[in-house]
Amino acid sequence: MPPAIHPIDLVDILRQHRLTPAIIFLTSRRGCDEAIDTFIHSTAGVSASRSEEIRTFLEKFSKEFPSIANHPLIPVVQDYGVAAHHAGHLPSWKIAIEELMRQGLLDAVFATTTLAAGVDFPARTVVVSQSSVRKSQDFADLTVSEIQQLAGRGGRRGKDFVGFVVVTPSPYIDLHVLGKGLTGQPEPIDSQFVVSFPMVLNLLKAHALDQIEGLLAKSFAQFQLNQRAAIHQDRLGELQEQLKPYGPRECADWVAQWKVFDLARRRKAHRRPVVNTDSPYLTACLPFLTAGRLIGLAKGPAIILRQYRSRGTGTPMLSVLHAKGTLGECQAQRVVEIYDQVHEFQPIRNLPWCPPRTLHQFKNILSQLPVRPPTLPILEASQEPDDPLLSNILTEEFACPTCPSHEACKKDVAVASRLQLKAQQATKTIQALRDGLWHQFQRKADVLHKFGYLTATLQLTDTGEWGRLIRINHSLLITELIRMEAFSGIAPELLAGVMASIAHDDDRPSSYMRLTPGLATMLAQVRQVADSLRAYEPTPLLRSDVAAIAERWIGQTELSWASLVRSTSMAEGDVYRLLARTLEFLSQIYGLKATHPGLADTAHQAMVNMRREVLAELP
Repeated sequence: MPPAIHPIDLVDILRQHRLTPAIIFLTSRRGCDEAIDTFIHSTAGVSASRSEEIRTFLEKFSKEFPSIANHPLIPVVQDYGVAAHHAGHLPSWKIAIEELMRQGLLDAVFATTTLAAGVDFPARTVVVSQSSVRKSQDFADLTVSEIQQLAGRGGRRGKDFVGFVVVTPSPYIDLHVLGKGLTGQPEPIDSQFVVSFPMVLNLLKAHALDQIEGLLAKSFAQFQLNQRAAIHQDRLGELQEQLKPYGPRECADWVAQWKVFDLARRRKAHRRPVVNTDSPYLTACLPFLTAGRLIGLAKGPAIILRQYRSRGTGTPMLSVLHAKGTLGECQAQRVVEIYDQVHEFQPIRNLPWCPPRTLHQFKNILSQLPVRPPTLPILEASQEPDDPLLSNILTEEFACPTCPSHEACKKDVAVASRLQLKAQQATKTIQALRDGLWHQFQRKADVLHKFGYLTATLQLTDTGEWGRLIRINHSLLITELIRMEAFSGIAPELLAGVMASIAHDDDRPSSYMRLTPGLATMLAQVRQVADSLRAYEPTPLLRSDVAAIAERWIGQTELSWASLVRSTSMAEGDVYRLLARTLEFLSQIYGLKATHPGLADTAHQAMVNMRREVLAELP
């Protein structure tokens, strides 16, 4: 592949062919900023009249948004008609660039793919120089929807008869990925609706319990779950047809009877009882943790190759293929997500537990997974006393050895058992999907009852009445901290620091800022409480460095925005989002002024101290 085109040359070519204004998508923030830096020594400037128009616009715009008055990129924008637009910039700067583009005063904007979604920002031409994007800690190919979002920015309604998409050479491009994206069908919409603790409280406040199940059943999320259940229902019908030749014999359920007989025989031979220590949830999960199932582990997705029990401890274990193509072993209890995706294959008895061709197929599947594969809701159920796989050693005699069907059962039990297990899995999956949201609601309600937010009849307690007003992420953690009076007498800057550490969900590296002793003590207490709630809601990152940024901004009211940004390696756009999100969390606490007036006053003081300079521009 030829080398990437220099930014100045690229803009010059676009101008010559009348393909401006253009949005040039690059892989990173740094790439956008470096592209702008190359124009500093360029001679390809815009006309004096257009430069004056840009200057006049920015001067007028800065009166409403003073934060951009001394922006370091203003000279480049005025002299060369190009700009950078990415999440590292302040919202006010991005608004200014978008408006300059709409007025036709810019020839090119270098941007990351975040510009493609959610902003009405068209251009005559879109330049694509990448086929992958950084997601979390790794790069992943752009999806069909993302590529079509990029391409859809080409062509301005009412100004252009046709829009253009230009693909330029780059080390980060795969034409096969782009070709599929430009011609393929976008990925199906997947509902991200989840039942949260505040939602449960507010639904119970506004509706009777028998109405809530109907409301959840009408949601788009439940509609999608029902569609998936219909697919499994068809599969169940096929399995039942395959099971017909293995119908009842001397015993009504001869497969289960044979398993009990075989298990009792083997246990009697070893004379060692097997003690089951699996939790109810793990017991409910095990039937689904079969070979070919896609699961989520702490380190990412994986495909199960086999399930077995440790000979020493009896712990359920899994042999898995990780997303990076490596084989590994893990305890079944380490599974954090069970996805509604199974790939049939013929297992083998030795490493790698499946044929090489299947292993290669699984590696391709793992490399092309969507960001959020559909999960499988697991319904916990009490253990049936006559479960043949977990029952105690039986001492009574069995008729199996003398039964006339003994040989037929011995021959067919492997196939019939496998089909029966798949049918049971399909039945449980259908039930779990059809009751998915309602089950989530019930589990959340049980937790709220356990912690005293709901009565046994699911009526809101006094705590539940004010707890429902905290409608943000990690609501249970925040309400529990308030209940235990962890914030009693807290200073505004410390409260803001704690809220910032809870609100921040980006693990992008940052420089460490020294903590004050008071904030360090508070964060230690918050971590302890968050760990105790780990089983009920995800634990926030609780980063000390971002907590210190918020504490410093609220506590040192004489500190300027520029000084704050210079004190950390975070981009000013990231600092802005951190503080804006913290402001949102503080406003929720301020809403408790009727029940917690002292804490609400502290939150209000923190909000007043925060709203200065750039933060004062918030609506």
